Amino acid sequence: MLILALDSTAQRGTVALFADTELVATETLSTGNTHSETLLPVIEHLLGITGHCVGDIGLFACTTGPGSFTGVRIGVATVKGLSFGRSIPCVGLSTMEALAYNLMGLEGVYCPVMNARRGQVYTALFSGEDGKLTRLCPDRILPIEELDAELSSLCPKDAPVWLTGDGYALVKNAFRLTGTESTPPILREIHAESVALAGYAAYLRGDFVDDIALSPVYLRPSQAERTRAEREEKIKNTENM
Repeated sequence: MLILALDSTAQRGTVALFADTELVATETLSTGNTHSETLLPVIEHLLGITGHCVGDIGLFACTTGPGSFTGVRIGVATVKGLSFGRSIPCVGLSTMEALAYNLMGLEGVYCPVMNARRGQVYTALFSGEDGKLTRLCPDRILPIEELDAELSSLCPKDAPVWLTGDGYALVKNAFRLTGTESTPPILREIHAESVALAGYAAYLRGDFVDDIALSPVYLRPSQAERTRAEREEKIKNTENM
């Protein structure tokens, strides 16, 4: 099965083409342009140099959040557009799971963290044993101090905690937990290769949807939504005066 996987939730977007679990080709989106400008051209180039077309794809896999609101929407909309009318199955993958997949093979607890601003992080907990990624809790948004306390109380004393993601330095400096392990910078980025492998595993479990059901997953409202809600609340309060 030919798998096209992509991530556009971070500043450095990536696209990968896999044949089952074998990498065919991968490309990185230019950081000098927006993902909306570069994503489709990169996909077309990747398919072109490998001698394939969209109709050859058997599975799409993309990250659906949390992450950049704009980036998430661009990635999901691109996959929905490519799959539309072709009945190609789609896997929407959590960015937390994609980051955790980078650490497969390491013993201990995987703790992906992404900077959510305001002293908070997007996070989740996983473990990886026997080549299988196991989720220990759902994706959530937490204050850094709360995550630190949770890890200190929940994680076994002899189990290393592997931090990964763009919030790595932020939480590493703030954590009191002594069992956290350092990961190489390359493993702290979301890679389309991990999205493809995790997506294929999900597909084999029957965990996939069509293009209509594929949708972004946000853990909190966007700034525009918060601003609109505040404006509506002010209007409501004025009317009630």
